[in-house]
Amino acid sequence: MKKAIINLFNNLFGGLVLVAVLIGAVVAFMFVAGFVAGGQTGAWMAVTGKKLLDYAIKIAAVGVLFGLFSFYTGGTHELTLSNERESETD
Repeated sequence: MKKAIINLFNNLFGGLVLVAVLIGAVVAFMFVAGFVAGGQTGAWMAVTGKKLLDYAIKIAAVGVLFGLFSFYTGGTHELTLSNERESETD
């Protein structure tokens, strides 16, 4: 059961962060296209891109939260201090 929950959290983390990165790529394209278009169209694209990016940041934050749940549910994470190998000076 614990393994299934960790797997679910990992999948949610990966999916949500992927969606956030893809939205960021779309927004980057919108900024470049808006810069090329200029005028009112460019301004509209930049403002719309900013709104999309706000959603992407929220989606990424929720994804990271699921990633943290996965780390702490599993009992191990990158910030844990442990001696898994012998000291090289011995």
